[in-house]
Amino acid sequence: MKHLQHFGLAEDPFRNEPRLRDFFETPSGGETLARLERGLRQAKGLLVLTGQVGCGKTMVVRRLLDNLEDELFEASMLVVLNGAADAGWMLASFARQLGIESPKQEREALLAEVYEQLAIVREDGRHAVLIIDDAHALASPETLAEVCGLLKLEYEERRLFSLVLVGGPELESAIAADPTLARRLEVRVRMQPLDPEASADYLAQRLEQAGGDPGVLAPEAVAALHHHGGGLPGLMNILADNALFEAFLCGRPRVGAVDVERAWRDLGWQAGAGSAPPPPAEPLPMPEAGSIEEDLDVAFDSVSPRPVVPTEGPPKDEEVDLVVELIDD
Repeated sequence: MKHLQHFGLAEDPFRNEPRLRDFFETPSGGETLARLERGLRQAKGLLVLTGQVGCGKTMVVRRLLDNLEDELFEASMLVVLNGAADAGWMLASFARQLGIESPKQEREALLAEVYEQLAIVREDGRHAVLIIDDAHALASPETLAEVCGLLKLEYEERRLFSLVLVGGPELESAIAADPTLARRLEVRVRMQPLDPEASADYLAQRLEQAGGDPGVLAPEAVAALHHHGGGLPGLMNILADNALFEAFLCGRPRVGAVDVERAWRDLGWQAGAGSAPPPPAEPLPMPEAGSIEEDLDVAFDSVSPRPVVPTEGPPKDEEVDLVVELIDD
């Protein structure tokens, strides 16, 4: 494109696509990745990653997925579309990710299929991982209850899979509202916006990867991008891309603060889409001792027998029935 050539760029530097080559390693981002990876390598059950729109959550979990060795993990990722997901969708999608081409329609039969496939993965010496991006779209009581049920699945007294939920702050609120699910949360990580220095480094890296000179962005333009983008990479990408074009239209050799301000106004972000990010959510409340009545999940954890499957083959029908009954309880 002409405006990219104008700035000596070989490609679009600010495309909002989760390409692994664009992963920006910051101390906080590296720590986020390390915490999630540690949880999966220890076969933790429920892991949650939250953050504002544009903070880079999808990039982190794609990097996480890439780091998991095929010989050790059966890992897959689902992206939830708003308004199109419920408990049945989640179960059927998980089944397809596990290699079940035509999942059963009936819930009990579908659960049995999922359990059998997970047992086969375990027999193969691997650990199953499901990452659900934009999981806040699943934040209904029914779907979260189904998540609790799936996390009960065990094979020879070992957890059958790990679930990573990735979403906005509303996901934390939904989990906090369900004490049973909150108890099962084993790893929780929040992604924070970049500080001014990290934002400048991020923007420079994107320009260099596109074959350009970081000096294309004047220092005052970098400051304006950080301010109006709230330190969120996704929002700064949108602003920087539009600011580049504004500078091109005016024939300027570099992007100034005036170009960023024009892009910001044209996008209609004056209401606070980027420049005034909301404060981080409060920590999830931990249930006080004795404050929550014992429910069936607690009873299952403490006294119920686990479904044990012989190692020499996939689970028998009666054992699968027992698993389904326990989940229903």
